[in-house]
Amino acid sequence: MVIAFATDDRNGLDGVLAYHFGRCPFFTFVKVEDGKVLNVRVEENPFAENHQVGVVPQWIKENGAEMIVAGGMGPRAQQMFASFGIRPVVGAYGKIGDILNQLLGGKVRIAEVEHEYASNHTYNNERSGSEEIRRLKLEVEQLRKIVADLGSRISELEEKF
Repeated sequence: MVIAFATDDRNGLDGVLAYHFGRCPFFTFVKVEDGKVLNVRVEENPFAENHQVGVVPQWIKENGAEMIVAGGMGPRAQQMFASFGIRPVVGAYGKIGDILNQLLGGKVRIAEVEHEYASNHTYNNERSGSEEIRRLKLEVEQLRKIVADLGSRISELEEKF
């Protein structure tokens, strides 16, 4: 299986997951078989600066991915990936290698594409607004965790020095 990770850098498994898949500067593609990493390659996102709806999911598909991992992703993007047979994973954060281990251990939530979006590419403003609120609340929760982790790490380092 090939897993695509939206990433902020070119550091492979030591890279950091980007929050948004479409505008991230890089994608890290990891080929995994029987729980073992067979190959890691980092590709520049050719659509990071300006992309049209659907071009990133199509490009991810062309790169052989069966799963896409990003910190967050809207319902429309999730539906597009699902229509290509690519499973979206959202809500993760941190280093790619850590997320990969969590994913292989079943500890990362796999997004469920709502049937309403799967059958209808358009959705009304009320639905879109409530989905945006849910996504933003999730982002705030994730950022709090990141800040807490960073605070703990700073404290540990300060104690050593």
